[in-house]
Amino acid sequence: MEQSVTKYPFGIKNVSFTENVLTVSMGTQQAAKSLSQLPMTMQGAGNITLMMSSPANNVIKVVVRSHKKKDKADGSFIKTRDSGSGQISETDDYISFKSGLTEARISKTAVPQITYYFGDNVIASHSAVPGGIYVKESFDRRKDQFRTGAVLNVQAGERFMGFGGGVSTIANGRKIETDPALSSPGKTNTPFFVSSANYGIFVNSIGNVSFDCASEGNGLIFEAAGSSIEFELFAGASVAEIINSFTGFMGRVGHVSATSICTSFVMQDDFTVSQDDVIESIRNMSDAGLSISELWLGRSYLPAGAPAGFEWDSKRFPEAASFCRTVHDLGVRLGATVTPYIFEEDDLFDELTDNNYFMKDARGNTVIIDTQEGSVALIDMTNIAARNWFSMKVGELIDSGIDMVEGSFDFNLIGNIGIGGQNNGKEDGFNSVFVSEFNGAIKDASSRAKGKEVSFMLADIVSTGDLSVAYRNISPSSSEISLGGMSAAISNALSYGLSGFTLSNIDVPYVTDMTLFRRWLQVALLAPHARIMCNLKGMPSNLPQEAFEQIKLFSEMRTSLSPYIYSSVMEASMYGNPALRTMAYEFPSDALAAFAQDQFMVGSSILVAPLTSSAASVRFYVPAGEWTNIFTRETLSGPRFASRKEEPGSFPVYVRPNSIITTLSNPDSRSSGHSFLDNITFTCFAPVDGKVAACEVFDDKGKASGVINVLKEGNKITVKTDGFGRNKRIALTGITNVVSVSESIPEPESWGTSVDFSGNELIITLG
Repeated sequence: MEQSVTKYPFGIKNVSFTENVLTVSMGTQQAAKSLSQLPMTMQGAGNITLMMSSPANNVIKVVVRSHKKKDKADGSFIKTRDSGSGQISETDDYISFKSGLTEARISKTAVPQITYYFGDNVIASHSAVPGGIYVKESFDRRKDQFRTGAVLNVQAGERFMGFGGGVSTIANGRKIETDPALSSPGKTNTPFFVSSANYGIFVNSIGNVSFDCASEGNGLIFEAAGSSIEFELFAGASVAEIINSFTGFMGRVGHVSATSICTSFVMQDDFTVSQDDVIESIRNMSDAGLSISELWLGRSYLPAGAPAGFEWDSKRFPEAASFCRTVHDLGVRLGATVTPYIFEEDDLFDELTDNNYFMKDARGNTVIIDTQEGSVALIDMTNIAARNWFSMKVGELIDSGIDMVEGSFDFNLIGNIGIGGQNNGKEDGFNSVFVSEFNGAIKDASSRAKGKEVSFMLADIVSTGDLSVAYRNISPSSSEISLGGMSAAISNALSYGLSGFTLSNIDVPYVTDMTLFRRWLQVALLAPHARIMCNLKGMPSNLPQEAFEQIKLFSEMRTSLSPYIYSSVMEASMYGNPALRTMAYEFPSDALAAFAQDQFMVGSSILVAPLTSSAASVRFYVPAGEWTNIFTRETLSGPRFASRKEEPGSFPVYVRPNSIITTLSNPDSRSSGHSFLDNITFTCFAPVDGKVAACEVFDDKGKASGVINVLKEGNKITVKTDGFGRNKRIALTGITNVVSVSESIPEPESWGTSVDFSGNELIITLG
């Protein structure tokens, strides 16, 4: 039976405020659990120190510590400064620490309580019973000696979201352990959540953090190993504002080129495919009417006997540089997978062994791991010299003609040998550091080779500090290629968006069930990045005609919508807004929106309701206003729930009223390298009288943008543009009574009116 003692704050002993850091020393009340499980309560056993500071506006950093010594598990992942704009004040009842509009009040009661405000509104408070903050000491040697945590009260109707990957965007009632060893692509938990009460908590720890989201009571509990814990509280007027603040604090995705928006294929590892096979397949797909923008080789470029390292298989790819140039000439960019391990048979193995670049056990011996593919050793990414060597080799691979890099490896190779455990002298949290350094080394190599403005990577595994990874991979395992797996992929992407990972890639598995394959394509249609998994050799003749036609339709739709998709990607990069958003994120005041789990928004304007069940129809929620189906131009007036059947070439994709969606007027122009700022159509859906509809469109380099505004006032519509070329078209849905335009000739459509124009202002008069 476990024996432990838990300490809670009891009475304020001392208060100081130095260099904008508030320090409160409190006595303790402790409750012991004996063998008979009878609680024994006593006072006066040590202190608990609470420190508050403000590393950024509307951010309060809280450190709880019971001992000044540094425990092995202690350690923050993000090094934050203490000083900032924090202000302290005091009344007879409480001590106040304030950052911007965010305030923490510590009561002067026998059991000090902490209440957080944003402006005049209470957003969170630490529980009074059994204690808002605590330190638990275990006398069971099989457990952590100390665990430090906090308990937050749960308000009525409060919802907890985020935590990285998971099976639901709402975490209420769940217990979550942020263990980096649980690293299947797109499912790793992260120690950040955001609440519908307009605050977010980031537990800044390199070790595991456990959360209990009110599974057994009305409190949210989070704790980590060690005699201290650090967390940052972010506050704002909305969930969106908190995510913006969090990503600004942690670091956002860098610039991503728009060439990644269109059709992309990812090869399953095939160590028989040759450079001629790849080129032939690309040409055959083009001849059949399908132009692809990206091809990810996976590990297929590596030698079959040792599929790791950085060297092309000289037998299958004898002229790697020439091969890459040919693929580029066909309009396709190349991606490749890199891993942090080297096979014993590889020529590099001896070099790395001599340089002490591999992980070692407690005795200093290189750790060799037996896998199905052979025996491997792992490059120690926490060794700065080894990390730099790895980054240099990745750079050489990029220099050979690779445009994009995917960082991937079997994380269990680390976990299985106990890295991070006490037996080998590594500190806890090693796993998180390893992953961060691995992804960081790839980013460094890409930036050096391609320049920061065009660097690109996709990460299968992330850690707490990896928000700047371009795309978080959401890829199904073989057991998840189902409607349930597809629904989970949606939830994982949305949950990561609520955790600061604003861009995700969705891998579409090829399956012979054409209904399932079609629905996977629908889920990925408007994703920031999407790849179709395939066996490249023999493409496209190795596919059924129906499957190939579905891929072609997907490609045409995605290419046409690429300006809008890319603008949502740029918004994520610049402002921290996730490209894929839950309904509650975009409609925080709509109570019903929170429960629409299998649908999502792309950017602020497009609602997607994919079919995630075996039924031939889907039921989805439409918020207030007149929404228009982007394919059929059917309109729905909300708020309401609606059901729609899947139609050939169409599924429920609706546009928000008074929104402008940008598409390519001629999708084939992408092959000519035209900018997103020319040859473009602006479709203004359901313009609302007296309200301006506006959007910003970025060119395909992300370096320039254009802005369009549409204002309907009575019988007059004014269209103003800036930054676009002369080949423009405005399409107005629901507008059929045009009598004159200041330029060109109106073209009546069954759903509205279109006008081609070249100037920066267009006046449309209605009858």
